[in-house]
Amino acid sequence: MTETALNKVTFIGLGKMGTPIALNILKAGFDLTVYNRTPGKMDVLADRGANIAASPKESAAGSDFVMTCLMDDQSVLDNTSGEDGLLAGLKPGGVHIGTATVSPSCAAKLDRLHNSHGSHYISAPIFGRPDAAEAGTLLTYVAGNAEVIARCEHLFAAYTQTHIYMGEDVKVVNSIKLAMNFVLVSLIEIFSEVYTFSEKSGMDAEFIEKLIHTVLAHPVLGEYTTRLRTGDFEPAAFALQAGFKDVSLMLQAASEVQAPLLVASTIRDKLVTALACGMENKDWSAIHEVTRMEAGL
Repeated sequence: MTETALNKVTFIGLGKMGTPIALNILKAGFDLTVYNRTPGKMDVLADRGANIAASPKESAAGSDFVMTCLMDDQSVLDNTSGEDGLLAGLKPGGVHIGTATVSPSCAAKLDRLHNSHGSHYISAPIFGRPDAAEAGTLLTYVAGNAEVIARCEHLFAAYTQTHIYMGEDVKVVNSIKLAMNFVLVSLIEIFSEVYTFSEKSGMDAEFIEKLIHTVLAHPVLGEYTTRLRTGDFEPAAFALQAGFKDVSLMLQAASEVQAPLLVASTIRDKLVTALACGMENKDWSAIHEVTRMEAGL
């Protein structure tokens, strides 16, 4: 790192993700100051040469960048605003990089707070688990002022493998993070229901795991994501009328062994609506049209 580079970094929030990220920033040669509500969590950084602060305000004083890796909207806002918040210490032109999973509305509020202060907010939620944080191979989508983000390139490189710019609107990347987490938790729920139905139906759990892996690796999943994106539901690979029959059989079998399939119940209801709208000959993925209608699209 050159002497002229912006290299004074504050890191707030030393949890399972924050600590390894902060350690990688320190290893990259940045002048690092840390703050955490529980003081003991700062010791590992202090032992490696980081500066310790007693408040968000104190931590941000003189820093070029302040990074927050906190639990939720309220904790980020609490550490940002108020007489001891990071805004009270951050210099004009300073940059606040938010790495946590927060709501899009929280990101927009932080952006407004920084605009009023004369500083900058960059939304950069992280994708990955603690092992990726330790290895410095996290993914982050970033949004905000492009010129300001260009100043952050060397900092992103310290703790991510890839960072992707998504435009000026800071809310967008928070919505991306929530969409990704929704995919993951939805799959977890589906797998849970499949395992439960299988167990009560006398099937072998290891066989079901292999079956799930086979389905996830099948190219038909890519076909369905494309159909939903393009709205191309004809010709049908599997007709919606036939899909309704199969989902009805799923629910009947689940009822017989008393294993609720909640996701299947939701799908059945959308299939009924689609049939009522005359979509019986479209691909069963056309239930997406019902979802869009329910959202007013």
